[in-house]
Parts: sequence; structure tokens; C-alpha cells
Amino acid sequence: MRKTRWSFDIDIVGRCNLSCPSCPVGNMTGMQLQSGYMSPEFLDKVLAKALSECHVTNVALYNWTEPFIHPHLPEMVRVVKSHGVGCGLSTNLNLGKQIEAVVAAGPDQIKISLSGFSQETYGITHRGGDIELVKDNMIRLSEAKKASKSNTRIIVAFHRYLHNQEDEREMRAFAQSLDFDFTTYWAYLMPLEKNLAYLGHEDVSADLNEGDRSLIDRLALPLDQAIEVSRAAPARDCQLRERQMAINSEGNVMLCCTVFDQSRYTLAPFLETSLEDLQAMKYGHSMCDTCMNEGLHVLMTYGDDGLDQLALDRVASENPGQNFDDIYVNDPAPKGGLVKTLKRAGRALGRGKTASAK
Repeated sequence: MRKTRWSFDIDIVGRCNLSCPSCPVGNMTGMQLQSGYMSPEFLDKVLAKALSECHVTNVALYNWTEPFIHPHLPEMVRVVKSHGVGCGLSTNLNLGKQIEAVVAAGPDQIKISLSGFSQETYGITHRGGDIELVKDNMIRLSEAKKASKSNTRIIVAFHRYLHNQEDEREMRAFAQSLDFDFTTYWAYLMPLEKNLAYLGHEDVSADLNEGDRSLIDRLALPLDQAIEVSRAAPARDCQLRERQMAINSEGNVMLCCTVFDQSRYTLAPFLETSLEDLQAMKYGHSMCDTCMNEGLHVLMTYGDDGLDQLALDRVASENPGQNFDDIYVNDPAPKGGLVKTLKRAGRALGRGKTASAK
């Protein structure tokens, strides 16, 4: 019998070194993540169980946290690779201590998440980060890849806001000078609870603060109109519920990768619960109904092509007279955004190949 295909997002640490306003680590400061580090031995058990129950297409060693905080990240990568599964990392790359060792461990993909080329721009939306340090670490990463003759695919993922087009142009050129791939996506507000609070839902453990409203004003993708487009999209199941598993550093399964409140949306320990039972918990959870009724499962996965045009129109209206042809020439509309790009990468990783452009 053919096994169901699943991807896994596994937080191997319980914190991040930045506090970005679009991320719950930065905008839900009164709510703590799990603590500590996942051990290599525990990760090995998680993957052994997963592979016994389903076809694992790829493993991302991150969800809300920064994997380079883990003191044994290279070993964690090797554990994943020992199971013959594609391994992906996403990092803000402000931490450079383990760069060479991580590259030597052979992850299939390293994604560098950033939102500017100058500190003036980057520091607003990657709060606490230093873009000059990131650029230095990007050079080190390039050198490490060449020195080890690594096949790791390195992707620079640029977060598009209303007014960072010039930074995008400069970062694209810098990334290409290092032989890195470059992709973009429209930034949006996370987690799911904040979007529901925006819509007036009160029982979601979140409310909108001044920082959230400032972030919403910076979005190229206007949140109110984006939700309208998403609500009108054809009804469908949620891909995050159907074929994706989010596990925190303590080994507990979360309802999905977009929720943050662990006191409300933790389902069960992965090692002690069958995949079948976990899916039953997901499909029976009231939050999924609430999310899908509002169309947020479409927004969270860039599931409607109209979202791209909506963002492009707003950028043009907010920057009158500016010609974007030379900025967006190679990426005129980031179709599907980062989620679909990484999904394509995951499929390639699952085949044991270097990923093509999540």
C-alpha cells in the first residue's frame, strides 16, 4: 500500500534571536515558546516513527525559531540525512558560528530570510538584526559551499513590503554575485491568531497592538482586501492540515504551522500518538473551521493568484511615478509566494535532488 506523503516542520530550539514585528516571536511577547533544545536522539526517533507511518517528502528544521541557535545543528542535519530525507533550514543568518560545519553536514537547502539591503530598511522589519553582519555571513556561506564542494541550494528569500523595492534590487544583485538563488514573497502578518483578531474574533489569545497596526500599514498586500480575495476563493481543504505536520522542540504536535499559542493549539506528543489520531484531532478542531470560514487558509498559503496582483497594484499606487520594470524584471509577480516555492523545493528534496525554486 502506498504511504501518504507528508512534510514536517520541526522546531529544534525554543527561541529566536530576533523579534520581527510580522512574527509572533516579536509581536506576541507575553506568550512564551517551548524551552530548550531537541536532542539528536529524539529527532532520530521522530523521523523513524514518521517514516514508519507515511512517506516523508522533506523535513524543515524550523517553524517559529532560529535553527542556528541549536548548539549541535550540524548533527541534527546529519540525523535527517541519515534517513534519506531532504533537509531544509531557514535562517535570518545573524548567527555565524556554525556556518562551515552546517554546510559540511549537507543540508539540501538553506533559505536566508531578509527584508532589506540597508540597515535603515532591514532593521524595521527584521527587528534586532544587523544586515551588515548578515551580508558578511552570506559571503562566508558562499565560501564554505565552494570549499566543501557542497550541493546545498542556498536561497535568499526577500520579504516584499510597500517601500523596499530599491533594497530588493541591491540584495538581488548581491545574492547573484554569490551564486545564490533569489526569490521574493509578499510579507504578511503572522500568526493566524493575529489575523483573526484583526477580523474581530475575541477568543483567540491575541489582540492587535500599535506595532501590529504599523506593520499592517507597511504591507504591500493590503490585509483587508487580501482576506476578501481569499474568502472568495473556491472552497478547498487546507494543505497545511492535510499534508503538513508541525512539531515543537518538546516533540508535541501543533494544530498547524500558522498558530502560536501552545496552551491552546498543542495536540499531543508525536511519539505517543499515531498519525491517524493526530489527523482526527486536526479535522475535529474548531480553529480549523474558524480559519477556513474566513478564508485564511488560502491567505496563509498564497492560494489565489489574485493576491499577487493586489499587492503589485498597491505598491504602484503608493509609489507614484516609480518604474518597477528593472526591479521586478526577473520576478514580475512572485507567483504563489514563498509557500509554493518551498513546496516545490520540498517535492524535489523528497526525490533526493537539489531543490528547484518554496
